[in-house]
Amino acid sequence: MARLVLGVSGASGIVLAYRALRWLTSTGHTVDLIISKAAYHTATIEMGPEWAREERFLRDLTPDERSRVNLYKNQDMAAPIASGSYPGDGMLLMPCSMATLAAVAIGLSDNLIRRAADVALKERRTLVIVPRECPLSEIHLENMLRLAKMGAVIVPPVPAWYVGHKLIEEVEEFIVARALDFFKIEGPQVRRWGL
Repeated sequence: MARLVLGVSGASGIVLAYRALRWLTSTGHTVDLIISKAAYHTATIEMGPEWAREERFLRDLTPDERSRVNLYKNQDMAAPIASGSYPGDGMLLMPCSMATLAAVAIGLSDNLIRRAADVALKERRTLVIVPRECPLSEIHLENMLRLAKMGAVIVPPVPAWYVGHKLIEEVEEFIVARALDFFKIEGPQVRRWGL
């Protein structure tokens, strides 16, 4: 089973991180979870006021699934995941704001999410970034290119119209499954091209 850091920044699309957390823990993987203050704010807008607390992200997990989650404060720079000697298989940054993307691209490790991404890059671990912005400026594109050249995988949350999804939940699960592909983790069962 894998051990992944899941960094949740304040970009739109918090439900993607929640679906990834649920899938990973329900299939036996360990998640080191970091949720930024901005992510809690965005979650209240997108998912309801009860999402302002970290407990809400864990409420629907079984006790066994909860035992696989290590929850860290974004300002906890002494957390084990801030060190390259902490064992891990990589990091999923979902959703990723353009501020977080820019900080990671220049090595600005001023909070735990950004430091964990920096660790993933320096330790040559898989770093999958799901950026959430539209339209993209030249600055955004340059930062994505810079990170891709460093080895990060950029996975924009793009729907797959070719598989004929009917529900938004199917689109969300497809995006999570595509992001997890890069960790060689079987994601939610979704329709794929040609299958």
